[in-house]
Amino acid sequence: MDPDERLAAAVGGVARFLADNAGLANELILELQSSVLSVCRHCFGLHHSGTPCEVVFHRFADRIEMELFLPAEEAPADKDHLAWPGVDEVRCETRGASAVLCLTKFVSPSPDAE
Repeated sequence: MDPDERLAAAVGGVARFLADNAGLANELILELQSSVLSVCRHCFGLHHSGTPCEVVFHRFADRIEMELFLPAEEAPADKDHLAWPGVDEVRCETRGASAVLCLTKFVSPSPDAE
């Protein structure tokens, strides 16, 4: 994903779809979608490589996870202080040659999710 607002909006749309599919209330869906857009913008400001970022969503029975990979970057020093509304857990780590920001939204368990 290149640092483009349109692509960030598409990522937010995926988060919205998954949250709606998980049965979250509309207010929570909009909050999560807005936070995902903010996370993308935050990462655009951190990313200095010409290599595009990668976004991966996972839908588990009890949660939705989004991982945003920033190639050729290390996890930021303030990684323990990152938080966004509507996101239950934020983890930031370095995997290989990429910084990875992982957002988790816990949902009511759904047997069809996995």
